[in-house]
Amino acid sequence: MRLAINNASASWNVNFRRRGLNYEGQRHPQRTLKIGDLVSLSPNAARLKAEEIKAEVRNGGDPLKRIENEKRMSREAEHRDRPLKIWLEEYRNEILGTHTKYKVTEYVNVKMTLNELGMLASSASELSVFDLIKIAKIHREKPATGRQRFGAFSRFIDYLVLKNAIQSNPAKKLLPEQKPKPAAARTVFYSVEELRSIWFPKVEIRADYLKFVRFLMIMPLRAGEASELTGVNIFVNEKKIRLSADETKNKNSFVIPLPDIAVDLIDTDRVIANQKIFPLSRFQNEPMRAWSFFNKQVRAATGLPHFACHHFRRTFCSLISDRTSFPENLVDSLLNHKRSETRSGVMKHYQLAKNLNQRKEVMDWWGNFLKDEVING
Repeated sequence: MRLAINNASASWNVNFRRRGLNYEGQRHPQRTLKIGDLVSLSPNAARLKAEEIKAEVRNGGDPLKRIENEKRMSREAEHRDRPLKIWLEEYRNEILGTHTKYKVTEYVNVKMTLNELGMLASSASELSVFDLIKIAKIHREKPATGRQRFGAFSRFIDYLVLKNAIQSNPAKKLLPEQKPKPAAARTVFYSVEELRSIWFPKVEIRADYLKFVRFLMIMPLRAGEASELTGVNIFVNEKKIRLSADETKNKNSFVIPLPDIAVDLIDTDRVIANQKIFPLSRFQNEPMRAWSFFNKQVRAATGLPHFACHHFRRTFCSLISDRTSFPENLVDSLLNHKRSETRSGVMKHYQLAKNLNQRKEVMDWWGNFLKDEVING
């Protein structure tokens, strides 16, 4: 042990050398470890500390490596114990992004849940089963909201598990009766008269909103998917829309034929320029977020207080099934639901065909139906 003194400080140092030989048959190099300064350690305390270091070396230990590991573990613990609001921003930047309606909604649901639980400043280690149970209690009167919040929050916790911020997801430990109950199935779909009132609103509405709502009536896409369409997705000559797995809610790539009536609503200049087909946001190249305002505008213009974009998809299935003999699973495939939800047994493993010709027949029938019954009816 020695006392190293310079102009600014004085510190106790201990020299040590690991026992034995290295892989080249030579003695290990001598190393120096600072054990404290003259202010914090008296000579006797420094001697005791030095003896502890030497005893650790005699037992085959490596004090420097141990100290480095302790520092690393401390940094990792500090990283894990960051507030959940910091983890949420990392989750957003790394996993969610801000480019689709569904990912934005996912982020909002997690943030709202943390706020409702009063856990924005809490660490991941403080999460418990009881916090997950609270979600169902908070939204007892609005089960659909509770279920949406619970699902988004559980996926966020899965991310925390992946990042070793928490050992396991407490949401997985809940019994079915402790989770938010599913909301009653929605049954609203539009009649031909209601479709006509949407196509020809009673009150003037923004031209871009009207064009978009007419497009949704024709194409059974999700509103978020349709609002994000660009020239990359539209193939006018082939009369198809193509969505990659990253652009759909269920992470499955999707191809849907375009009937002539839908092609007429597409500005070909935007297809060539690779711009958004329906630039609904007032901020250039930004995703559409004002869906509540959009719905209010359409409701006021059409006189339909129950208007919602998603009802178009239910209307598409209901009217086609009621008026044609197209197979139900073929019509459902045009909604791009998960295969596990629309096919069962061995079929979901072996029937992977896109059925584009049959899909085209359905879409052409639908386009002609809307033209004859709604537009010209």
